[in-house]
Formats: sequence, C-alpha cells, structure tokens
Amino acid sequence: MKSILRDVTRHSSHYLCLLGLILAALFGLLAFPYDKGFQSAIALASGVSYIVWGAVHHYLLEDHHPRVVIEYASIAFLAVAILLSIIWSA
Repeated sequence: MKSILRDVTRHSSHYLCLLGLILAALFGLLAFPYDKGFQSAIALASGVSYIVWGAVHHYLLEDHHPRVVIEYASIAFLAVAILLSIIWSA
C-alpha cells in the first residue's frame, strides 16, 4: 500500500492527467444521453486515450515494454465493450 501511495504522490501530474481524461469522458457521456453515436465515439476515444496515457506514463518512467501496452489495451477494450453494451442496450 505504501508503494502505491508513494507512486501516486511522486507522479501526481501523470495521475491528474488520467483523472482529467476520465472526468472529461464521464461528462461527455452524461451530457449527451440522447446521442448514442456520440457516446460511442466518446467511449472509443476514452479507450484510446487510456492506452496512450499508459504508454506515455511508462515511457516516462523508463519502464516501457510491449506487454505493458498490451495490458492497457486489454483493460481499455474491456471497458469500452462494457460501455458500448450499456449505451446500446438502453
């Protein structure tokens, strides 16, 4: 637990950027409930942004490996699939 807290405080600008991306996506999803196509575009853009954020974050930490990008892409794919299923089921 201490190492996670230390990492967050040491790289707070990185995590503030990620928080900004998540909040912007959440705002976009909630602001346009009537446009499923636009919500889908927001979900896809958020997934791509998350992958790019993860790649840049690990590049700056000098800890960049292909498996890290694959891990971020897997999480993004799962999140986007869940969001799209929620958007289009309503």
